[in-house]
Amino acid sequence: MTDTIQTPIDTPAGEATEAEEFLHLDPAAIIIGSNVRTDLRADHKEFRKSVKERGVLEAVTVYRNEDGQYVLLRGQRRTVTAAEVGTPTGLIPARVVPLPDEADRIGDQMVENIHRAGMRETEIVAGVEQLALIGVSAAQIAKRTSIDRPTVNAALAVTKADQTRNRLESGDLTLEEAAIFAEFEHDPDAAERLERARTTRWGDSVEHVAQKLRDEAAERAAYAAEVERLRAEGLPVLSAQEADEADGSLVLEDMRTPEGEPVPVEEWPNLSGVALIVTEDWEYPEPEATEGEDDADDADAYEYAEPVKVYRLLWVVTDIEASGLVHRSRVGRTDDDQGDDAEAHDPGTDAADEAEAEARRQERRRVIANNKAWASAETVRREWLSTFVARKTAPKGAEALICEAVVTGHHTLSKAMEHRHPRLFGLLGIDVPSGYCGAGYEECHKIATRATSPKGAIMTTLAAVVAAWEDSIGKHTWRNPSQWDTRMLAALMEWGYKPSDVERVLIGEEPSDDSVTDDEAEAVENDASTDAA
Repeated sequence: MTDTIQTPIDTPAGEATEAEEFLHLDPAAIIIGSNVRTDLRADHKEFRKSVKERGVLEAVTVYRNEDGQYVLLRGQRRTVTAAEVGTPTGLIPARVVPLPDEADRIGDQMVENIHRAGMRETEIVAGVEQLALIGVSAAQIAKRTSIDRPTVNAALAVTKADQTRNRLESGDLTLEEAAIFAEFEHDPDAAERLERARTTRWGDSVEHVAQKLRDEAAERAAYAAEVERLRAEGLPVLSAQEADEADGSLVLEDMRTPEGEPVPVEEWPNLSGVALIVTEDWEYPEPEATEGEDDADDADAYEYAEPVKVYRLLWVVTDIEASGLVHRSRVGRTDDDQGDDAEAHDPGTDAADEAEAEARRQERRRVIANNKAWASAETVRREWLSTFVARKTAPKGAEALICEAVVTGHHTLSKAMEHRHPRLFGLLGIDVPSGYCGAGYEECHKIATRATSPKGAIMTTLAAVVAAWEDSIGKHTWRNPSQWDTRMLAALMEWGYKPSDVERVLIGEEPSDDSVTDDEAEAVENDASTDAA
């Protein structure tokens, strides 16, 4: 007990006053008196962390009993937590008051808890902004206030976007939504896509659309960097906009000299009226059968390698007169020949060929759009899973899922066990042990034994099953979903996950055409040129 301060207690005029004291007491020595509040939420992680690192900031209220012991009136949660986790000084501030009568005690405790309200999100933003303005870093803000880092980051993002902050203050957006809208406030088209996602019942969520927008921006930057790299080598490469405008250009490989000879490839850079278009494509490695599996028809018997996006170069003629070339179909042909062809030509053949070509383009559009959408969804899903696997108790239906995975010996779980659960370590934020079979046993043992209750053990096992499935899926999954993929996604949806359009393919729903963005459509049209080659 230190720094005793005595002050008079406020009383009506004319009545005697009694001195009260402000002390610093050992929380373990304070007797916990009767309290109307039964749910202390003393296990709240951020609150415990704050008390341990910064102590109890608001004094508790106590009185002395007839034996001179300090009995708690108000501040039970603070006192209990401080006694459990400790404080920097080992003491907590306490205001000592006279013993109240029982009615006052109960009434005061009820008023204190009933009318207590957490800070509003706008108040959190304002407080975080004030700390940032005086030079406190985001990490220090989180430490000083015991507000989780994502919330601090969200608040900081909102402080830099006036329109979004106004919407937050009006109650139109939550802080989580505001942080996303603030990120794209400068882009009207992006903001419109986010707004559609927020107000439309079906389709991608705001989080999924935001990740798509980030990935699309990264793709545009990577494309521009590839164009600049090739231009630095002296190649006549078209920008994305120029390539779009040259969509009807002739493929140089199909062109011939007036004498009917193809131009040697090494001479293409020296021709006039030609240029290069950078196109995107996906390389799909052949699936390999998993060791020990005999049923080649079973989709689960294969281990799929992730498709890789690659850039390809397509030479095209942008000015046919300047190039002096002709299309190979016109070499050696006269006007009379063309007239005879026109008479013998069957228009139905052209229609059939065009229909087939359009079907190929549509399929490429679907593949490219879904591959990109899957990559974006993977980021959102894994962020959600990182929070999910940190739960203390398993959700409803977890036991049945675990039973099915273990009893059937599902290959995703078997593989994860053989490799010491690499995805589980990643989702838990733990460094993945290196090595194949021997390494990682001790680390896995620590994860398995840190659960101190049956509920905790079930949740740890569920986390391993979910992480094993996550580690087995990829861009191939939307093309060939298994029954287990359907089972797992349905379970995650039941437990609160909001899947993107492309993930819904796993439960039998095909993405709508609306889910294909303009950027994805442009990429498909460029890839269609590759088909023509």
